[in-house]
Amino acid sequence: MAQRCKKLGISCVEWQSRRPPDAAAVVLVTPESAVGEEFATFLNRLRATRQLDRIIIDECHIVLNRQYTFRKQMQQLGKLVAVETQMVMLTATLPPSEEDELFRRMHFERGQLDLLVDISAYRVVRVEKERKRQEVEATVLAMVQQKVRKYKSGKIVVYGNSVPKVKGLAEKLKCHAYHHHAVGKASMLGEFMGGKQRVIVATSALGMGVDVPDIRCIVHMDWPFSVLDYAQESGRAGRDGERSEAIMMVQDGEQRAADDKQGKAEQRLA
Repeated sequence: MAQRCKKLGISCVEWQSRRPPDAAAVVLVTPESAVGEEFATFLNRLRATRQLDRIIIDECHIVLNRQYTFRKQMQQLGKLVAVETQMVMLTATLPPSEEDELFRRMHFERGQLDLLVDISAYRVVRVEKERKRQEVEATVLAMVQQKVRKYKSGKIVVYGNSVPKVKGLAEKLKCHAYHHHAVGKASMLGEFMGGKQRVIVATSALGMGVDVPDIRCIVHMDWPFSVLDYAQESGRAGRDGERSEAIMMVQDGEQRAADDKQGKAEQRLA
């Protein structure tokens, strides 16, 4: 986003609590900082001086995040309604069945909203059949090597649900392991985007906000946490409009276990 604003000549900065960016036209802020006291003070100051035009929440489906222990601040973004300014919510992966729950968590009423919907083309072309756990890693390794040969310059992302699993596969593929606590994430992403490394293994930390046009193949070696997570992560492929693949490896019984885990998380959030 910062790079796009720069190309358009729009002043854009990332939020830093010690250096409030009063002169910037666009301020980029993480969910964690957006619900903090320092940012609330900044917003109130802008509002008092009539400098606050609107708040935009990109990937707004994150408010419905079912992963109880992961980035819990996402579920608190409804606090921003207290600023009483125009809000714009953007998402490409929110199903109609989840709209009312999103509005409830954001403290919206339907009569207050203008809802604009566009039709998007989804480019998933393959879902792999069920396999035993011990077969999955070997199959993924062979598959990635085949896809590297198939897509001469395209990139490949492999998703896993746990950091140890991601690290283990990345070591065998001799590529970066990208996860929430990884050191040097910006450098990893830079090398991947620049083509220095064409393969990266990641947790869901490499999902939202990743805009790499030439990702040709997404491989899930685990059952995703939710349908929204799968749509978000598999949607990283083919962003330049070229035909791409999203492949999911499913272990026997893995779907049932994932459904049980999601159900318990939803009970905690209710």
